[in-house]
Amino acid sequence: MSDRYLLKDKVALVTGAGAGIGRSSAILLARAGASVVVCNDKNIEAGNETMNIIKSEGGKSTFIRTDVSNNDEVKILISRTKEIYGGLDILFCNAGITNYVDLAEMAEPDIDRILDVNLKGSILCAKYAIPLMQERGGGSIVFCSSVLNMIGFPQCVVYSATKAGQISAARTLAVEVGKYNIRVNSVSPGTINTPMLERDMVDMNADQVQEYTKKVCNANALGRIGEPEEVGNAVVWLSSSEASYITGANLYIDGGFTAVKRI
Repeated sequence: MSDRYLLKDKVALVTGAGAGIGRSSAILLARAGASVVVCNDKNIEAGNETMNIIKSEGGKSTFIRTDVSNNDEVKILISRTKEIYGGLDILFCNAGITNYVDLAEMAEPDIDRILDVNLKGSILCAKYAIPLMQERGGGSIVFCSSVLNMIGFPQCVVYSATKAGQISAARTLAVEVGKYNIRVNSVSPGTINTPMLERDMVDMNADQVQEYTKKVCNANALGRIGEPEEVGNAVVWLSSSEASYITGANLYIDGGFTAVKRI
């Protein structure tokens, strides 16, 4: 475990922690000293794996399977977190889904599911986390948005809407709960080396993968794809006392993607 211990004696909850940004963030929060509740829905094995990685490093962790779009399941998630660890200090709302379909072709259930998981799920988790944070004298909530909150990308209309909604929700919630010493921020990753990126390339041949990767790298200032840990480190920092005066903010973690002029 890390000797930094920015988050010693804190309790953190990470949704969508079975892989990618969620898994890396959960592990890094634990390395910083927090007890971590790992939350995942469909892939129970992946959630348990994240928990076991944390435990193998000497950290404290519990896996709780939860559909964040379900009000009753979120209430149980927060209740069990309090039962196990006595409260909650940090919430990272990372759970998110998308599919790549033109809006005119999307079925209503698919629209509803993306809205429910990405936006409603974040709001529900925050709603039930706030009372626990009030009991602790404060806390940190971070929503995982995306660069697509401001950059148009075909076949991502509903996904982009949820990501823009997360930023507005975080900013407004920050104003609402600041009096309780609860800080609310969002992070907006660019292209990150996650299973979601692998899914995007699954039907490509080797030449197409190479061309796509080159195109993605050339689209940002640093000329490379980001790693999940680079987002996780920002989540740890935002959740720590080192970011004690930061709330209502959105941090782009995109290698300069949103800064590059489009020709």
